[in-house]
Amino acid sequence: MKKELASKSAFFTPRVVTSLAFCAICVLVALLAFSLYSGGYAFAENPDASNNHGMAMSGIGFRTTTASVHSQARSGKNPIAEKYDTLVMRVYFRDRAERDRLAQELNAEEVPTTGGYLTIIRDRDLYYGLTARGLRVEIDENSSRNLSDPQILRETFYGGYKSVEEIYAFLDQKVAQFPNLVEKIDVGDSWCKANPGSCVLPSPWNGYDLFVLHITNRNIPGPKPVFWADGDIHAREIATPEVVMRMIDYLLNNYDTDADVHWLLDYHDIWLMPEVNPDGHHIVEAGGGGNSPYMYRKNGNNIGGGGCSWPPTAFDHFGVDNNRNFPFQWGCCGGSSGLVCDQTYRGASAGSEPEDMAIVNKIRTLVPDQRGPGDTDPAPITATGVYQNIHTVVPVNLFPWGWSTTQMPNFAETRNIAAHMAAPDAGGNGYPYGSIIEQLYPVDGGSIDWAYGELGMAAFSTELSGQDFLPPYSCIDNPGCGSSQGIWPENRGMLLYLAKIARTPYLTSHGPDANTVVTNPASVPQGVPSQLTASINFAWSSNAFTQNVGAAEYYIDTPPWAGGTAIPMNGTFDSPTVAVDATINTASLSVGRHVIFVQGRGVSDFQGFQTWGPISAAFLDVTGGPTPTPGVTPTPTSTPTPAATPTPTPTATATPRPTPLPRPRPTPRPRPTP
Repeated sequence: MKKELASKSAFFTPRVVTSLAFCAICVLVALLAFSLYSGGYAFAENPDASNNHGMAMSGIGFRTTTASVHSQARSGKNPIAEKYDTLVMRVYFRDRAERDRLAQELNAEEVPTTGGYLTIIRDRDLYYGLTARGLRVEIDENSSRNLSDPQILRETFYGGYKSVEEIYAFLDQKVAQFPNLVEKIDVGDSWCKANPGSCVLPSPWNGYDLFVLHITNRNIPGPKPVFWADGDIHAREIATPEVVMRMIDYLLNNYDTDADVHWLLDYHDIWLMPEVNPDGHHIVEAGGGGNSPYMYRKNGNNIGGGGCSWPPTAFDHFGVDNNRNFPFQWGCCGGSSGLVCDQTYRGASAGSEPEDMAIVNKIRTLVPDQRGPGDTDPAPITATGVYQNIHTVVPVNLFPWGWSTTQMPNFAETRNIAAHMAAPDAGGNGYPYGSIIEQLYPVDGGSIDWAYGELGMAAFSTELSGQDFLPPYSCIDNPGCGSSQGIWPENRGMLLYLAKIARTPYLTSHGPDANTVVTNPASVPQGVPSQLTASINFAWSSNAFTQNVGAAEYYIDTPPWAGGTAIPMNGTFDSPTVAVDATINTASLSVGRHVIFVQGRGVSDFQGFQTWGPISAAFLDVTGGPTPTPGVTPTPTSTPTPAATPTPTPTATATPRPTPLPRPRPTPRPRPTP
C-alpha cells in the first residue's frame, strides 16, 4: 500500500515598501514566548464552554479577566478582539478527533498541541465564529498586539538575516575556501524559475536554482553514509537557514582542529541545504523593505491564487505548502488542505512542486530503498541514512508518522534517537520529542514521512526555539529568546550526533556514547607513549536502551568499517558508565598527525549484532624529535599494551557486525507518474 500511495500521490536588500497595515503580520507567534516560556497573559472566553470541555490551563500562566468576560456578556463583543486586527488564539479541543478536525479546518500553526489546544492566527470574525460554536478560545493579547504593531519589529533582515542572494554567496564562499571538502550541487529549480514570467509579486523576478552543499573529503573513496539536513521549507522560518549555514561553517572551519569533525568529513557524505524555498524567502524579505518581513509560508506557485491576499497575511496567501506535497501518503488523511489560500495547501498532485521533487530525486540517488512495500514493514536494523528537516518556532524534536496514529515500524529506535537529540546530558537541545501526530496534529505529504516511508531512512524534524518565526538575529548565536545558549549552540550537539550515527542509525542507537576522548600528551616524539582516556556512557536521560558497558576499543587512523584493527581498552565493565584507558605505543607510528577512534558497546547483543555506539575521536601528533636516551628509563611502551602488532579484541568477532554500507541502487524503482 505504501508504494501505491507514494506513486499517487548583516545583510538586507531594500525592497519595495508595501502596505503598513499588513506589515504587522511580521512578528507571528510572539504568543509562544508568553504561552510556553514567560507566562504571558491571555483572555479566556466562553467560560461555560470551557467547563464543558473540561480542559485545564496546564499551569502555563494564562489568566481570565472577569471584567473582560462581563464586558463581552453585556455588549456581545470582546474588547480585546475588537482592539486588534490580527489575533493569536488558543482553540481548545476535547479529544483527538476534534483536534484533528479543527487543525484541518483552521490551518493550525505548527505548535505542539500537548497542552490541549491548537494555535490559530486569524481575525476577529473567526474568533466570534468559534466562540459562537461553543468552543473554548483564548486570546493572547501580547502576541496579538505585536502582530498588529509594525513598530515592534526592529531586529530582522537589517539585523543580519541573509537574503537568498546572500545565502548563495555564502555557499560560493565556502566552495572557494575549502575546494577539497565541499562542492555546490544544483539539484533543480524553484517554481518561479521553472515557470518564467509567472512571478510578479512583490515585483517581477525569475526564481532561483536550488543548491545543496556536499561536504566530504573526496580523496577518501566511498561508499559513505548519508546525513542530509535542510532548512526554510517554510519561508518565514528564517532562523533555519542560519542554523544550517552555521553547521556548514562549523564542519569546514574545524576540520583541522576537531578530530570528530575530521573523521566525519573523511568517512561520511554530508549534504546541507540551507534554502529549500528561495521563492518564498524572497517574498518574506520584501515586507517593509526588509524591516517587517512578510509572514509568508509557502512556495511561489501562484496558480489559482488570484483570490488570495496581497500583501500576504500569515493565514491567507498563494503558494503550495512544500511540507504537504511530498509523494508519500499525499492528501491521504486530513493532514493538509485543498484550498489554495490556506497555509497547508497541498498542491494539485503529489510531488507537483519542483522544490520537493529536487530533494526526492537527489536523495533517491544517495540512499537505497530499504523498506518493504507495506505500511507496517520495518527497515532493517542495519538500514543507513539520516534525514533532518529543520523548522521553527516552538522547540520540539519530531519523527514519523504524521499521517497515522499507528506507530511507525522502527518506532523504538527512532524514539530513542529523538531522546538522545533532546537529552542535555548527551549534548542534546533539551526539547520535547515525539511523533508528529502526537506532538502536533495530522500531517500528510510531509518530508520526513517520505524519507522514512519510502527509503527507510531515520528521519526527524526539529522545530527550533526562538519564540517567534522572526527572532532577533542576536538570538541565533547568543542567549535570549527563551534559549540559555542561543539557537545554534543548543542544537549543534544534536546535529553532530545525527551525522555521527548515519552509517547505521537504528543499530547504533542501541550502543553507548564515547565521551571525553583525550590523548595525553596529545603530541609526543616517536616512541614515547601517550595515554588514551575516555568515558563510555549509556546513562544519559531517557535512554530506553540503557545497559552495562561490555567493552571498549580504539583504532589508530583506520576505523572499523574501513578494516581497522581493534585494540582493547581497560575498564571495570560492570555499570552503564565506565571510565576506560589505554597506553598508545607510538614506536611504529609514522611522524605526523594520527586520528584515534574510540567506541564502546553494551554487554547484550541486539538481533545478533553487538551494540556498538557512535565513535568519538582525538588527535595524536607524533613528532620526529630525538628518541629518549636508552638506559635512563626502561622503554615504557613495552607494557601494558603491545600495540606494534595488536591482536584484535575477542569481542570484536563474537557476533556479526553490520556490513559497512549498502550501495545505492543505480536507478530508482519504476514508479507510475502521479
